[in-house]
Amino acid sequence: MKIELTYFKLSFFMICFQFQFMVAQTASQKIIGLWMIENVNVGKKVMTPVSKWFRINENMTYDSGNGWLQNSEGVYNFDNDKNTFLPEEKNGIEEGFGAFTVTFDKNRMCWSRIEGGIKVEVLLKRIAKLPKATADYLVGLWKLEEILKKEISILKSFDPNNKHYFFISWDRTYRKRTSKGNRKTGYWHIHGHRPEVTFLSHDKEDNVETWNVSIKDNRLILSGKSITNNDLKRIYSRIYEFPE
Repeated sequence: MKIELTYFKLSFFMICFQFQFMVAQTASQKIIGLWMIENVNVGKKVMTPVSKWFRINENMTYDSGNGWLQNSEGVYNFDNDKNTFLPEEKNGIEEGFGAFTVTFDKNRMCWSRIEGGIKVEVLLKRIAKLPKATADYLVGLWKLEEILKKEISILKSFDPNNKHYFFISWDRTYRKRTSKGNRKTGYWHIHGHRPEVTFLSHDKEDNVETWNVSIKDNRLILSGKSITNNDLKRIYSRIYEFPE
């Protein structure tokens, strides 16, 4: 009888130990995977970056980026008792705000901490592959399909000979052919928190142009934001060979 009782106690102890170990393991394992930021609240302000993702690995390393561009990496510590996540940047600036408190809700995760006296909340969702950012959609060769001024078509007068095209390269440069057949080159810059692109020509006589960006049905829509283009909307279709 004593042997059976001792065996029962030992079995019960082992089950409890295994359960506690599994709970602790689950808390630290939930954070592993690929996550995309859905929303960032800094006090009362919403400051969500475009297509920002984190890949958190089981070997205590992580990397992150925007869209298809990786721009950060480091190591991290996860405290199972406090449910806190502390990333340590190895490819950038150390923030020094301490660990995030982490909570989970199905396929979503929330990080929260105080930064400079302001509460910051980061809401992330689990994803299966890297998200596309505005910059990733922009890259490629585009042919002008329509141009509107105050919502009225001016295509026939702007590009009567169907010459204009835009080539936006992954290396943040662009080249284009104007409606007059001239070749232009320059740089493009994408905004980190909204779908907005700025084109800076190598020709100092050209104006700097900023456009809102949207993609619909494989078409690129640029809506002017600068003083010189705020009444214009350009619609491009993607092509795969340079026009003659």
